[in-house]
Amino acid sequence: MRDFILDLKTELSKGLPGTEIQWQMASSDRLIRNFPRIPGKDAREAAVLVLMFPEEKSIHTILMQRPEYDGVHGGQISFPGGKREPADRDLVHTALREANEEIGINPANVIITGNLTPLFIPVSNMLVTPVLGWTYKKPDFKLLPEEVVFLIDCDLDALLNPSIVRTKPFEIRGELLNVKYFDYQDNVIWGATAMILHELLVLIKRGGINVRE
Repeated sequence: MRDFILDLKTELSKGLPGTEIQWQMASSDRLIRNFPRIPGKDAREAAVLVLMFPEEKSIHTILMQRPEYDGVHGGQISFPGGKREPADRDLVHTALREANEEIGINPANVIITGNLTPLFIPVSNMLVTPVLGWTYKKPDFKLLPEEVVFLIDCDLDALLNPSIVRTKPFEIRGELLNVKYFDYQDNVIWGATAMILHELLVLIKRGGINVRE
């Protein structure tokens, strides 16, 4: 699996697919038309960790189901991560700290391979940087119950199958919208998480990177 990391770094060096590619998995046509893509000066910084590791002769990544709470991201599926704190050295530190707090990933075991395109999320006024990380074996996850209900171990090979991208009506903030999402083992992956994941998958496909042994 060492070739995967080398190939990914090589493809990252050629430039990122970018915001337009991310927005191909935006929630609906109305959001694509009306939501701003460029943050204002008051936007807060955040980071998520897109952790990849070998599992069952394929490359996997990990997502988490957040508990229901009174907020715009309550109950959603996401990558581990959160807002940058004043003590964080940089956004890589933010992503690793949050992943350690939420799902018990040891930062010392994570090899940082690069970043994806920062994504502005208007509803929370957050500019989120996806940090790509690698471990040579699947971590022993330890969940923080207040932040995580369960984990979703995602096979990138399965996510590359276009048949799992679907659309269905969702009620979002009181409005019924047709939402595009990844249907992964009956888990609905949509919104910012789907947009970040889509850019990663496009990067992998663009470089012809093998995600299986």
